[in-house]
Amino acid sequence: MIKGVIFDFDGTLTELTIDFPLVRGEIEKVARRYVGDDEIKAQEGQYILEMINGVEEKLGGLVPDFKREAFEELRRLELMASEGKDVFPYTREVLTKLKDKGIRVGIFTRTHLDVVLQVFPDIGDFVEAIVTRDDVKKVKPHPDHACEVLRLIGVRPEEALFVGDHPTDIQSGLAVSAKSAAVLTGRITRETFEDVGATYILNDVRGILNVLDKDR
Repeated sequence: MIKGVIFDFDGTLTELTIDFPLVRGEIEKVARRYVGDDEIKAQEGQYILEMINGVEEKLGGLVPDFKREAFEELRRLELMASEGKDVFPYTREVLTKLKDKGIRVGIFTRTHLDVVLQVFPDIGDFVEAIVTRDDVKKVKPHPDHACEVLRLIGVRPEEALFVGDHPTDIQSGLAVSAKSAAVLTGRITRETFEDVGATYILNDVRGILNVLDKDR
């Protein structure tokens, strides 16, 4: 039986507005002050957080200013992209219904906490735990991220459902042997989520309520 639901944030509970190519380009500008183009090119195909960590490894961890500057710039760009945003019109209603059902709710996100609070300032009224990129050494899809939010809401993996709009969210659930639900936002295809191994594929998070009704 599902006792806890863990949501991704951007694209799942709120519209995704980050221009990832733009953000990557700005972070690469920061990196060029510390390493050459060859080192940056070596990070092609990596997500932005992994790119930053990859450049830091090239520097041998001896230049802490790079990582600090890179994450400060990333936070600034994320906050700019989220100005004036709110969660989806149905988000609060869904989270309220989960709470009424006695479901433990958590958030796990690669986004900075300031961004989450800017978009969803009353989030504390609806969720029991928020685990951001600053709370774990290794972010999703690494299992550490999933394990930390499970620990905080007090739910075992077999009792949890991980929900998100990106394959990394589904992979996180798989990594800890939990169920997962993919939400279709248009940027990732149903076929991709099927290939990744999502337990459920939904149009949006409102479908979670039907999943729970069938689970009980």
